[in-house]
Amino acid sequence: MIEISAYHKLALSAAAAAAQVLHDGANRTVNFLSPQDVKLQADEDSEKLIRRMLAETGLPIIGEELGGDPGLFEGNQLYWVVDPLDGTYNYLRNQPATCVSIGLMRGSEPVSGVIHDFCGDRVYAGVVGTGVTINGVSLQPSWADSLDQACLMTGFPAATDKSPEALAQFVEQVRRFKKIRMIGSAALAVAYVGTGQADVYYETATNLWDIAAGMAIVRAAGGVIDLQPTGKKPLNFNLWAAGKQEWIGARK
Repeated sequence: MIEISAYHKLALSAAAAAAQVLHDGANRTVNFLSPQDVKLQADEDSEKLIRRMLAETGLPIIGEELGGDPGLFEGNQLYWVVDPLDGTYNYLRNQPATCVSIGLMRGSEPVSGVIHDFCGDRVYAGVVGTGVTINGVSLQPSWADSLDQACLMTGFPAATDKSPEALAQFVEQVRRFKKIRMIGSAALAVAYVGTGQADVYYETATNLWDIAAGMAIVRAAGGVIDLQPTGKKPLNFNLWAAGKQEWIGARK
């Protein structure tokens, strides 16, 4: 049986290879466009590259562009979860918050995660039970002391309910934080929590590939996560991730 560390090392290599292609200038042809979302040829090309490199493990893969078996989330076997280009709209507009995200999960539990921020030249990584690193350097995150001093990372995925009622509920959930940040990349937002650059992440109706790697980094750092299926579609969730248990749900 392959050690988790070997899987993690391969994920680092696969993320680096895809990140290099994206950084150098991948195919930005628009393959899909809707009022709320955009998909580029670069998304698909990046995922194909990552899948080729991860194939040697023999583990199943769930990817944003090429799919996978959602039943893996209910099981107990290891599998990969890949977002080949998180923050696609940012990438299209040459905004910096974009990355490659590769998570390793066992059923519903995150095991390891790699998030390669190729614009910021930072690689966020973590293995549950081992710890977290940025660019290979171990760190212990330092989170805020209280909720009113905490920074919340959040966003509005394409599937988010933006009705007046839903937005009012959202405001009620987040108003107690000192600062609120939206960067357009769920993967990086969760990574910031795992490395102490932020304190809490909250997002509704986000997909597993957006958050799998980040959840592993938060857990590896000693943080907590609360993942709840939305029931809207397979592998779609509401997620709280935080440095402290009492901040889940923005409770005092």
